[in-house]
Amino acid sequence: MPLRRKVALILALATIVVAVDLGTKAAFERSFSGQPMMHFLGDTLRVGFVLNSGVFLSLGHALEPQTRFWLFVVGVSGVLTLLAGLTLKDARFRAAEVAAVAAIVGGGIGNLIDRVQLGAVRDFLNLGIGPVRTGIFNVADVAITFGGIALILLPFIRKRR
Repeated sequence: MPLRRKVALILALATIVVAVDLGTKAAFERSFSGQPMMHFLGDTLRVGFVLNSGVFLSLGHALEPQTRFWLFVVGVSGVLTLLAGLTLKDARFRAAEVAAVAAIVGGGIGNLIDRVQLGAVRDFLNLGIGPVRTGIFNVADVAITFGGIALILLPFIRKRR
């Protein structure tokens, strides 16, 4: 895939992910801030609003704010930059891999914007059945997860063809 197309694809998809992520976060914050969680579909879906100063499943929330900044802002920024740079440099990356990386980068940027502005990430969705539940998450987390899963599965899918 030519470098210009990779750059355009990453910029376009990452921008879309960031816009949708920040838009949904703002909407859920306005609608659910200070309200109890709402339960839908027989409690399969819970909707509410929380600020998460940690990462996945609130890991790291008890760290000092300066430590969280270095790990979750500076460290994540470095990882996203490295990932995008390697993707642009590696000629083996096709459109599907580049799109997966764009989803990760877009989701990472969406959460970074929250961390820089608020010191925490805005989360609002929780899925589960009975006691088996996900952590509370947002659109950025979904993009990062799907992008990561796609990067893992794409080589296997290509081998089967």
